[in-house]
Amino acid sequence: MTASREHGLDGWLSALRERHRSSLTSAEFLKALRALSARYVERRTTLPQQSPLDSAGKRAAFAAFYAPLHFLTAREVVRALPGLSSSADLVVDLGCGTGAASAAVALEHTRWPDLAGVDLHPWAVTETRWTWQQLGLHGTVRRLNLVTAAQQLINSRRKKPTSHTTVILAWSVNELPVQDRQRLLPILLELPARNANVLVIEPLARSAVPWWDEWAHAIVAARGRADEWRFDIALPPELAAIDEAAGFQRETLGARTLCLT
Repeated sequence: MTASREHGLDGWLSALRERHRSSLTSAEFLKALRALSARYVERRTTLPQQSPLDSAGKRAAFAAFYAPLHFLTAREVVRALPGLSSSADLVVDLGCGTGAASAAVALEHTRWPDLAGVDLHPWAVTETRWTWQQLGLHGTVRRLNLVTAAQQLINSRRKKPTSHTTVILAWSVNELPVQDRQRLLPILLELPARNANVLVIEPLARSAVPWWDEWAHAIVAARGRADEWRFDIALPPELAAIDEAAGFQRETLGARTLCLT
């Protein structure tokens, strides 16, 4: 990463602290962070209908801690996968969350692409706009179901040639109901024939992605790839301090990915 990009990341982390942690004590922030972690890991199967962003504290924890981790992980994934960081004119983020993962993908391009994002949560739509602005990126965000957005994208690309696009689904497919996942997979499999790359990023934990083997088989059969990653990189000091205070003791950044180019 160039010095200017590293400065942009540092500035974003500082802005996140001011935006999301200034109204919380350290104890309140850590309590919300642990609750959010429990929602994602320990109680995923028992609370399937409860939004992980159902309180201001959890939203703060997601934006100020997990979003930067997603940024750093997505950045390492793109660096490890050839062909994803060189030619896209547009990055489409389906289930954008805070926009952190798509920002990481875009910033790895020599010439930064435009971005387009969709998410059902109104807070996520607002947060994505803010994230991209903080990092000097340009894009549009809509409140929309990501499967509907994927269908609209493939319909438009069937009608006329369009610029080269990377479609990213980062930590979002695991939140979909079974029927939506079933509708989504054939769309993603068609996108490479329509001048679009596809990158799916999900947690390493098998409990979060019981559908993974089915999807990995389909992607590999379509000449894509399925990978598991563990990146041994140092967290920025502020994130490392939060990680330690929360008792997570994170040693690596990990993810599993599916990629079609």
